[in-house]
Amino acid sequence: MKIKQILLCMLLACFVVPASAQNRWGIVGGGLFSKSMSKDAHFSLGGYAGGTYDIHIENSWYVQPQLLFAYEEFRTKSELGTDFFFSKFNLELPVLASYQIAINNKWNLRINAGPYLSYAMFGRDKSIDYAYGGEMHSSLGWWHQDFPDHFTYGGKAGISLESDHFIYTIGGKCSLRKKPFGRSVSLSAGVGYKF
Repeated sequence: MKIKQILLCMLLACFVVPASAQNRWGIVGGGLFSKSMSKDAHFSLGGYAGGTYDIHIENSWYVQPQLLFAYEEFRTKSELGTDFFFSKFNLELPVLASYQIAINNKWNLRINAGPYLSYAMFGRDKSIDYAYGGEMHSSLGWWHQDFPDHFTYGGKAGISLESDHFIYTIGGKCSLRKKPFGRSVSLSAGVGYKF
């Protein structure tokens, strides 16, 4: 129930704040490298795409709620003889506080940080066990979890460089929830366009 209340509050924040001339919609997309924080895990390639809304609060402060569709993979290769692959397709809702620094008349630097809530819609998993000399493995299948286990939350931070309508971003995020898939970190780079 608590997760539903947090998600509802984050969604309302996107729409309740009154519009002003400096508020702008935009689209964003890019690539990311994700990794589980478990031992023997490796970074794997993924990506994201979605929308953003830039809400001007005062002076150089903004709030940036986003709604993103993301794909992440997690791989481990243990010395004990077990390989594991897990992927998930997420709907992600970050709400970032953003501080803008004017570099010159054309370019602005943004420092962004805030929480995110993620819902894993579906994904696949596969494990291979070499422990007994022969290759024993389960085929690539669809994972199934209880509804509350699909939610993950954590923190996200990064910087962006903006010029006119274009956005160039780099950032990272870290999940704070351990179960069911374990904590993870992601590094991302992307581009966007504000209307």
